[in-house]
Amino acid sequence: MKKKLIKVHPDDNVAVALSDLRAGETVTFEEQDIEVVSDTKAKHKIALGDLAEGDRILMYGVLVGKASEAIPEGGLLTTENVRHQSSKVSEKTGTTPWKVPDISRWKERTFMGYPREDGQAGTANIWL
Repeated sequence: MKKKLIKVHPDDNVAVALSDLRAGETVTFEEQDIEVVSDTKAKHKIALGDLAEGDRILMYGVLVGKASEAIPEGGLLTTENVRHQSSKVSEKTGTTPWKVPDISRWKERTFMGYPREDGQAGTANIWL
């Protein structure tokens, strides 16, 4: 049976659709039957439980937003029912040793990031 949802981190209360899901379809995920509330395209997020207005939305194990209105279990997360919110990045979280790769073929490339005060690069992390 093909997996239809994935949760990025064990603490997440939303899951990512791995394929298009149809309203009324029942998906079994982590031994829980979830009825999909509305058509959901692959890569979009659904609630793994009922969320009340103001409830925290966790993805990647961190706060990514708050429900701006009630979202039922199996409900699609949208820009209308979620208000982006995140904890402020206050310091570097760790250092991982690595060997510098050859990046010469990308030397003239850029990306839409911004420089952080500590010299690291940041991105907007638009996930919704």
